[in-house]
Amino acid sequence: MSRSLALAILPTLLLAQEPGLDDLKDLQDLLKQPVISSASKRLQRLKEAPVDATVLSGEDLRRLGYRTLSEALDGVLGFRTVRDRAYDNLAVRGLQIVGDLNTRVLILLDGHTLNSSDSLAGSMIGEDFGIPLERVERIEIIRGPASALYGNTAFMGMVNVITRPPGGRAEGALEGQSRGGFGGWGRAGWTGSGATWDIMASGWQRKGTALDFPELGVGTLPADLDREERQSAYLRAKGKDWSLAGYAMSNLRRLASAPYSSVIGDASNHYKDSLVFGEFKAEPRFGKVETLVRVYADHYVFSDVFSYDGVRDPAFTQPFSERDPSQGQGLEVQARFPVSGSQMLTVGSEQKWGQLRIEGINEGSPFGGRVDSRSGNSYLQMDSTLNEWAQLVLGIQHASHRITLAESFVSGQTTSFQPSTHQDWTPRFALILNPTSMDILKLLYGGGYRYPTHVERYYQDGQGYLANPGLQPETIRTAQAIWVRTWGGGIQSQVGWSESSWERLIEYEDDGNGLVQAQNKPGTTRGRAAEVELLGRHPGWTWMLQGGAYHWLRDDGARFPDSTRIQAGLRVTRIWGPWSLTGEARHVGRREDAALGVVAPAATTLRSALRWEGRQAWVSASMEDLTDARRMDLVALDYAPIARMASDGRTWRITLGWRF
Repeated sequence: MSRSLALAILPTLLLAQEPGLDDLKDLQDLLKQPVISSASKRLQRLKEAPVDATVLSGEDLRRLGYRTLSEALDGVLGFRTVRDRAYDNLAVRGLQIVGDLNTRVLILLDGHTLNSSDSLAGSMIGEDFGIPLERVERIEIIRGPASALYGNTAFMGMVNVITRPPGGRAEGALEGQSRGGFGGWGRAGWTGSGATWDIMASGWQRKGTALDFPELGVGTLPADLDREERQSAYLRAKGKDWSLAGYAMSNLRRLASAPYSSVIGDASNHYKDSLVFGEFKAEPRFGKVETLVRVYADHYVFSDVFSYDGVRDPAFTQPFSERDPSQGQGLEVQARFPVSGSQMLTVGSEQKWGQLRIEGINEGSPFGGRVDSRSGNSYLQMDSTLNEWAQLVLGIQHASHRITLAESFVSGQTTSFQPSTHQDWTPRFALILNPTSMDILKLLYGGGYRYPTHVERYYQDGQGYLANPGLQPETIRTAQAIWVRTWGGGIQSQVGWSESSWERLIEYEDDGNGLVQAQNKPGTTRGRAAEVELLGRHPGWTWMLQGGAYHWLRDDGARFPDSTRIQAGLRVTRIWGPWSLTGEARHVGRREDAALGVVAPAATTLRSALRWEGRQAWVSASMEDLTDARRMDLVALDYAPIARMASDGRTWRITLGWRF
């Protein structure tokens, strides 16, 4: 389809209730109109989706030279990453719960959940994501709760990474960076058995950075203590109305920071994560009824080893080790059909059966536990076109979570906990107004419902952590207003405002007897956000300017720890022929934990990326943190006496890729 034909059909598509999938893809490719599939579990134009969202296109990702999902999200309006040299975690609209491993932001790979809150850990946005961004078609990012369709973990937001379709030419790349980083990936596609197939394998290792933690009083630690290694593979197949996916990942990180008072400088201190999943999806259509049947299975294992000698903590003199496998099986069914000429109904339900086992040795004594659960997420959503300039979306979700078996084993004694059931209703409301051909106004209201993780409720090891089976779910309600305007000349603006009310926030506290326990905070945590973004696309140029102001308070009026009042970013890309050059600046305001008297100062980091794209090959080079600003992030009490950590600082990277 030519550009002139696309321009001719554009007015018709903008007024049509349900443009076809091919039409939407044509608009995305030819007119740079972003599309999103995560907002309502169907492909639609981003401007008309009932969410506050950003879409990063694969083209932009490649020009920007990001290597990990974490780096890409760090430049998105309202998001920032927090790194403790073990996991990369997300802050949304200025706020991150220190120590939270993304249990409140849902991370999806082609619609499949990666960071199940049933597991012990699982950040899944750093090296543990495992998919080269070169193979990504787009990243869909939603700010605010998306629980009405996705359930538990979509509490403050969600991220869905959509990879390129299977098939096409074989390709691969070799990557290198300073600080001993080296890796590569390869991919092959073929057609057979009525489907298009694709398999990719990837590996990465980083020798690390020589680190100096003054709080430990031992001088500079060798770079090898900061080593990280990751291997991953991804298989996909797509037929006429079905698809298949299989994924495997293993990631090992040494811990120079010696958390939990372990032996400083001991190379045996480490975390390891392994994830395997398989998924089959069928999407047959019966007349005007679109259906979905999705079945899947996950197996995730977290393990760690810590060396102890009684010097830092006399209570620990023997090595600590732990291995925690979790597994889950799930089924989702969905139907979507027209109720009238102006209304579309989506109804669906997802059921998941999970089990977590904890197996550890502490001071020579075994400890462990087991939790069996079943969770359900049933949803109903009505999309109504009121007239040519107004659309109304109403949704409701019923969430349930049942613990069928829970027990712990400590010091030779087994404790059995009573089965329990939690359930709640989560609303969704969106009014989308198109008063002029240049303006879109979105008024949104939604909720989130987060069950305590199995670890928060039932984990105990006899000396450090105490279970809390009475822990209650968190709830959040968020109201948002977003105004999107296209100004002409390739410029678009977005202005947004949001208010959030958070009940029963879960944080780890001292139980009064020297043990750490997850507890519900009394009162209400409240947050406000004002955000603005300007985007420009001109012949040979693209640019982005964004900023956000945030205000998070506890019930007593105290500022929330590790919340920033301001974030800002600027990005400019120059494109000429096969070449592109990008400059980017990111600013994060001051963050502090007043109770601990710890401050992470405001920081501005700069980066640049250069890319050459040919038919048979490409070359990409980037420099991170050009001025060596080394932004600081606050970290969890696990690392005490370390309370904050710095980023690596100035780092160069280069990638050489080819196609066959």
